[in-house]
Amino acid sequence: MSGGAWIGEFIAGAIYLIVGIRLARFASRTGERPERLLSGMFVFSGASYLLYAVPLVISIEALWTPFNFAGRVTYLPAPILIALFTREVFRRQSRFSTCMVYATSVLLVVGVGGSAMVGDWEGFTLGNPFFWFEWVGYTLPFAWAGLEAFAQYRSSLRRQRLGLCDRIVCNRLLLWGCFGVVQVVLAFVLLEMYADFEANNSFSAFFDGLTGALEIVTIALVWLVFFPPHFYQKLISGSDVSESSVEES
Repeated sequence: MSGGAWIGEFIAGAIYLIVGIRLARFASRTGERPERLLSGMFVFSGASYLLYAVPLVISIEALWTPFNFAGRVTYLPAPILIALFTREVFRRQSRFSTCMVYATSVLLVVGVGGSAMVGDWEGFTLGNPFFWFEWVGYTLPFAWAGLEAFAQYRSSLRRQRLGLCDRIVCNRLLLWGCFGVVQVVLAFVLLEMYADFEANNSFSAFFDGLTGALEIVTIALVWLVFFPPHFYQKLISGSDVSESSVEES
């Protein structure tokens, strides 16, 4: 990445860590498994982003490969946790959902491990067949999460008309579906970025900017899902409702 791209990477990592920590505190009060799974996902994602940002901040070429590989390994649990979360919330008794969790885990381990064995420590080489195992492994669970959320959103709209579903909850499903979609779009943008890097041995400023913009959208969606500001809750619910967000302990 070039220019000030590290700023977006660093901010996204910091916010993901904050979200993960706040969710962990919330989960310690509720004892609910979904909150714990999401907490872990955001903590691992945040730590990974910060590791990727280190060589961009310090600008020491020798740090590039070790910190990029550390970022890849640290991120590895995040898609697995999002798959576990989707299974827990939307399809707890489904054999298909269990297969999705195992498939995600195998794809990521084979992808990262295989890339390391052939010397592709940074994971930017599209010609490396193990790259595609890893790419599918971190794209598939977010696509699945988005589809499940949108499906539940459609059902919740019908229940909302009957007064059986809170508007904030319904909106949260919509936002979570959008979060999954943005993550998938980001994965495809990264494909183009890596292809451009292979061709020119440098990252495109355009794709850097597009990645940063998508990260901003992702951050906004995450914040609105878990910590919606008072005015947003009032806008969605049409009344003075604030207790549906994740409260601080």
